[in-house]
Amino acid sequence: MSRCVLLLALASAGCTSLGFGSAYVGQWRARDEVALRACREDESGRCMEHKEIVRHVPERSFGGVIFPYAAMGASFVTHEGRTIPRFRIEPSLEILRGRGRFAWGVRSGLVVDVRGAASVPAMAVVHYSLLERIGVYGAAGVVPYARRASETALLGGRGLLGLQWAISRPDLETYWVLTVEADTQWLQFADPYRSTGITGHIGVFF
Repeated sequence: MSRCVLLLALASAGCTSLGFGSAYVGQWRARDEVALRACREDESGRCMEHKEIVRHVPERSFGGVIFPYAAMGASFVTHEGRTIPRFRIEPSLEILRGRGRFAWGVRSGLVVDVRGAASVPAMAVVHYSLLERIGVYGAAGVVPYARRASETALLGGRGLLGLQWAISRPDLETYWVLTVEADTQWLQFADPYRSTGITGHIGVFF
């Protein structure tokens, strides 16, 4: 059953996020780009030799907002002596600033393990651009409020690791980005609640 829940949850992840400003970390990293292409022709007009003029573009500062309004996935919840798979929905908002390959910011939102707990984490986030179209990030923080059935928890913590892949770039400042992240979360109910999950979303960053 747990495998079916996980596959169903991952298959449900669609175009569910938006990025505004310079939200894709790596867009403004230092790079070399072709500024001019030229061709030396013979008397008949055939190109005999190609030449390129390459310019260096320095890194620059940027800022942006990432809004995964319906990131979805699966979690495995350990509570009251049992470990149970749950469908997860996680809308969130991230505000970031950066320069070149690096970015840092804050993130909050709502983490809902369906038929489990709903929590509101607040985290600090750090991004790093590995390659032009591949980036990684990590986040850690506290969970000041969570609810499960009639119980309320005012103490908890959360950490996560994520991967961003720019699968398409239709123009210079627009990216279609696939994001996958894994996390673990601990909540202090009367019986401690722990969930480990994986979520994903595809969105357009511009």
